[in-house]
Amino acid sequence: MKHTFILLSFLGIGLSAMAQGNLQFNQVKLVTSQQTVPANKVWKVESVIYNIPADQTSASSSASQSCGVSTYYSKSVDINGVPTKTGHGTHSAAYSNLNYIHAYTELPLWLPAGATLSGGPCLNQVSVIEFNIVP
Repeated sequence: MKHTFILLSFLGIGLSAMAQGNLQFNQVKLVTSQQTVPANKVWKVESVIYNIPADQTSASSSASQSCGVSTYYSKSVDINGVPTKTGHGTHSAAYSNLNYIHAYTELPLWLPAGATLSGGPCLNQVSVIEFNIVP
């Protein structure tokens, strides 16, 4: 019994020494344009609302050409200036006799202070929960 108490005491002290703060809910945001995670905060990216044009067949629409269903950018957001496809899992597709897999960055995704996030070239809306880091 005495050894168990000593072991648990050391374990508790060791785990508390590694703590860097607690997270406190601050707000929910919809991000489209580039924004930076403020100091002493973290963002949890929950989901992306894709902005795919209603008329994807019109050759005259530049948005349809660059943001159609099949383009990489239509389902991406920019994280630190890098287009990043987000979603859940992988998606397999076949064209002719060629099979390939689209890899997605799994959600939720945590961003530290100083990271930048935007909706990407197609101005997708990114649902973010902002937390304060409380010492």
